[in-house]
Amino acid sequence: MEPPQTQKNYKETISSLPRVDGIKLADHLYHYQGFWCDGTLLEGIMSAQDHFTAKPTDIFLCSAPKSGTTWLKALAFAFAIATRTHFDDSTTPLLTTNPHGCVPMLEFEFDLVPKCLKIPLFATHVPSTSLPQSIHSLGCKIVYICREPKDVSVSLWHFVRRTMF
Repeated sequence: MEPPQTQKNYKETISSLPRVDGIKLADHLYHYQGFWCDGTLLEGIMSAQDHFTAKPTDIFLCSAPKSGTTWLKALAFAFAIATRTHFDDSTTPLLTTNPHGCVPMLEFEFDLVPKCLKIPLFATHVPSTSLPQSIHSLGCKIVYICREPKDVSVSLWHFVRRTMF
């Protein structure tokens, strides 16, 4: 196993990858491990691959970006189910905290213990082949949430319109 890279090495590696310019939501998309990734996420993905060590009890909720599943992940499935014995309807952190505050994103916050009750629950937009190796080798549970591709395209279109204006 090769030693972990530094932030400077990540930037050098990213600059050497094939890229596509002129994407409205990102300065560049980079081809990394078989997928096109936003440059701002790539450093987090590489850092998680080098430094994140999963526990066998960890659960990973995976979805494509802008697929409209944030609330589904936090409310209907993951957080609400995982904490059902810890909170009642009037004390759940979801009343005061954004779902992202309860279910950390692996590529942004892998070094944080999940914030609410230390529940081993992470969300990610990282493709399965780019997840840290420990997730696969320990047999962690991976739940993939998908949505109709046409609906994802419409959601992304609305997001781009709001972001650009």
